Amino acid sequence: MTNDQKNLKYLWLALFAALTLFVGARWNTPLAAWFAPVFAMRFYRDSKKGDRAFLWLWLAIAVPTIIAWKGATAMGFLHPMAEPLFFIFFAAPISLVPFVVDRLYYRRWTQEGLTPFWLTLVYPISVTAVDFFSSSGSPFGSFGAGAYSQTGFTALMQLTSITGMWGIPFIVSWFASVVSYIWGNGFQWMNIRRGVLIFTGVLALVFGYGFGRMALATSTPQEVLIGGFSLPEDGFVSMMALWQDGDEGTYHEAVTELHIQQLSQVRIMAQKGARIVVLQEAAGMGFREEVDALLVNAASLAQEEGIYLVLPTATMDPAGEELYHNVVRIIDPNGEIVLEHYKYGGTQFEGSVTGSGELQTVETPYGTLSAVICWDADFPAAIKQAGKQDVDLLFIPANDWLEIRDIHAGMATFRAVENGMPIYRQTGAGVSIVTDAYGRVVNRIDIFEKENAGVWGNEQMVMTPVGSIKTPYPKIGDAFGLVMLVNLIGLLGFAWMKRK
Repeated sequence: MTNDQKNLKYLWLALFAALTLFVGARWNTPLAAWFAPVFAMRFYRDSKKGDRAFLWLWLAIAVPTIIAWKGATAMGFLHPMAEPLFFIFFAAPISLVPFVVDRLYYRRWTQEGLTPFWLTLVYPISVTAVDFFSSSGSPFGSFGAGAYSQTGFTALMQLTSITGMWGIPFIVSWFASVVSYIWGNGFQWMNIRRGVLIFTGVLALVFGYGFGRMALATSTPQEVLIGGFSLPEDGFVSMMALWQDGDEGTYHEAVTELHIQQLSQVRIMAQKGARIVVLQEAAGMGFREEVDALLVNAASLAQEEGIYLVLPTATMDPAGEELYHNVVRIIDPNGEIVLEHYKYGGTQFEGSVTGSGELQTVETPYGTLSAVICWDADFPAAIKQAGKQDVDLLFIPANDWLEIRDIHAGMATFRAVENGMPIYRQTGAGVSIVTDAYGRVVNRIDIFEKENAGVWGNEQMVMTPVGSIKTPYPKIGDAFGLVMLVNLIGLLGFAWMKRK
C-alpha cells in the first residue's frame, strides 16, 4: 500500500468519525446515517492488519458517540463516568460487529478485485440483527436504536407500520453497502448495473409506499381541541429538591399551592374550549394526603367544566424509604377515574413502583383513549398493545431535560406510525409534541425557547386529530428483526464452516 493510499484510508476513517457525530443523537441529521458506514467499510475492508484497524474503528465510533450523547442518557445521573464507559465498553463494541462480519465476507469472497452483489446484504443483515438484539429486552428500552436516526424523515418512517423499527436500519445500511459495492467495483457500469437496478427498485418500493401512504391518507374521523401545560423549566427539579431537603412543612405548602394553581389553569383552558386537558408527568406530586386531595378537587373540576382530564401524579413517601408511585389517570366529565396507569419503563433507575405494562383504554365520545408515561413509550413491543386495541389517541405525559429533548420527542413519533394512532405528548423540561397517525407533526413546542417561558411551560391548545388506522405492525410485531437475527447467526455459521 502506497503512502497516498494509507492517507486516503485514514481520511475515510476521519470522515466516518465526523459523520457519526450526527447519527441519532443531539445533532441528528438523517443523511449522515446513510453515508457514514460507507467510509468505515472502505477503511476496514482495505486494512491489511485487521486487529489494528479494529482498534482504530473502535476509537472512531466511541469518541464521537460519547461527544454526541453527552448528558443525553439517564446513566449520567448515576455517575459522571457511567455514560462514557458504557459507550466505550458496550455500545461501541456492539456497533463494530457488523463491520467485522462484513470484512470477513468481503475478504473471503471478493475475487480479482470484484465484489458480487449478494455480499451487499451481509452488512445490512448484521446491522439490523445487532440493532434488534441490543434494543430488545434492554432496560433502557429502544434508546439508541438505528431507526431513530431517521426521525423527521416521515416518508421512510412509514416503513415501521409494517416492519417495526427494524426495516429502517436495513434499508439505510443496505444503501451504504451498495455504495461500497459500486466503489469497490470501480464504478464500472457493466459490472454493477444489475445490482444497482435491483437495489434502486427496492428503494423505489419503500419510498413509494411511504409517500403514497401519506398522500392517500384519509381524513381523521374527528378533531378535538386539547389543552396541555407543564411546569416551568425548573419547576419539577425545584419541587423535588424541597422534598429531598426533608422540610415537610415547606414542601406541603409548596405542593398545595402548586395544585391550586394547576387546577386554575385547567379551568382556564376548559373555558377556552378545551374538551381534554393534559398535564406533564408527575405534575400532581406530593405526599399521599396532598395527592388524594388533588384527585378529589380535580374530579369536581372535571365535572363542573364537562371535560376529560389527563392527570399524572407522583406520590412520595415522607420518609423517603418506599418507592414513589408514578401514575397517570384519566378523569371523565362525571368526575370518575376511568383509567389508571402505573409507569413501567425505566422505573428501576428512577426509584418508582413498576407497573404491569398492560395498557388501559377508555371509550369516550372522542374515540378510544389511552395513556402511558414518558419512558413507557420507548418500548415498542409494549405500545403495540395500543395498535391491537385500535386506540384513537395516546397521551404521553413526560418529563425530560435539555440534552434529550429532541431525541426523546422524536422517538415517540415512531409509536404513532407503528400503531396508526395520533399521540399527544405533554412534556416538562423538554419538547411537547402532537402528531397524527402518520407521525406528521401537528404541533411542537420547546420549553427551552425564550418565547415559551412563562408561568407555565409548553402551553398547547391544539386541534388534535383523533382516529386510528389499521397497520400490520401490531400483528406482525418484531418478526423482521427476529428474521435478521436468525440470518446473522446463519452468516456466522456459514463463514465458520467455509473456514474449516
